[in-house]
Amino acid sequence: GKEDKTINGQVGDNLRKLLLENDVELYRGLKKKLGNCGGGGQCTFCAVDFVESEGWEERSEYEEKMIGKYPTARLACMNNIQGPATIRVE
Repeated sequence: GKEDKTINGQVGDNLRKLLLENDVELYRGLKKKLGNCGGGGQCTFCAVDFVESEGWEERSEYEEKMIGKYPTARLACMNNIQGPATIRVE
């Protein structure tokens, strides 16, 4: 099931680290668990869907290149908290 979870982070906290520290299952399935790049921006397995956000900069060119076909997605490892956000983890 899909559960809602409120996580409080500080501006500047890395989004991937914050999600993992709060027991959000970012890497579902064996392929993602074993094949994730550990936060280096290479595998795209940590992509999350930004439902709404406030005060976040646009995606980087690198993110556009890596996950451009998903217009509301961001790579959690490449983003530090910039403001409030509602995100969906697939």
